[in-house]
Amino acid sequence: MEVDEIVSRLCEEGYCKVPGVLDVAESEGLDARAQEIMDSMGDGYVSLEGALNYMPELASLCTHPLVMGVGEQVLGPGFILANSIALKWCKPGTTAGGLHADWPIAATAVASPGSVAPPWGGLQVFYHLRESTPENGATRIVPFSHHTQRGPSRPEYSAEIPVVGQTGDLFFFHNMLWHRTGANTSSDQHRMLANIFYIPAAVHRSPFTWPLVKREVFETFSAQLQEMLARSTEN
Repeated sequence: MEVDEIVSRLCEEGYCKVPGVLDVAESEGLDARAQEIMDSMGDGYVSLEGALNYMPELASLCTHPLVMGVGEQVLGPGFILANSIALKWCKPGTTAGGLHADWPIAATAVASPGSVAPPWGGLQVFYHLRESTPENGATRIVPFSHHTQRGPSRPEYSAEIPVVGQTGDLFFFHNMLWHRTGANTSSDQHRMLANIFYIPAAVHRSPFTWPLVKREVFETFSAQLQEMLARSTEN
C-alpha cells in the first residue's frame, strides 16, 4: 500500500490497516521476548511503557520507511516520538477497556510559542506482534469519530468495530479516533501490540507523561532515531 493511500484513509476514516509490514518470524521473536519481560507484571491487560529501555531491538520499528513517509505527510517535518514504544499485552480474561481519544487532544495540545500545530495532535502506530482477533482482545475503534475533535460522550456506539490483524501487520490511526482495548474471551490466546506514538514538532511532550529513554540505550540508536527521541531521553 502506498503512502498517499494510507494518508487518504487516515484522514477520511481515521485509521488504516497495512498487511505484512514485518516479517512473521521477526514479529514472533519480538512477541516471545516481550512475554518474557512482562510475565511477572500481572494478569489480564498489561502495558509496558518505555519498552525501548527493555527491548532496544524494537528500535527499527520506530523508523520503518513506510511509517516515516506517513508521518511526514500528516505531522509535518521534524515530527518526533512521544512514548518510546509501549507494549500492549492482552491476556485471556482481559475485560474491555473504556472508549477514549488519545493525548494530546485539541484541548490539551500545547504548541511552541510562535508556531501552530497541524490538525493532527498525534499519529498512533500499532504493530501486530501476534495475531489480533475479536476473541483475543483486538483493539476496537469507532471509524470516522476523529472528525468530532472531542472524546466520546457515551460508553458504547453501534459503529464500533474490532481491528483484526495477522502477525506482522501494521495499524495506523489518528490520535483523536475513539478506541479501546477489546475483551479477551479466549481461554488460551493472547494478542501483543507494539505501540508507537508520534507527535508534531510544534507540540511539547510532557516529561512526566511517559518514561524517558535511558541515556546508555539512546546512545546505541541511529542518528535518525536519536533526533526523534531527543525530548524523550534522560539528560
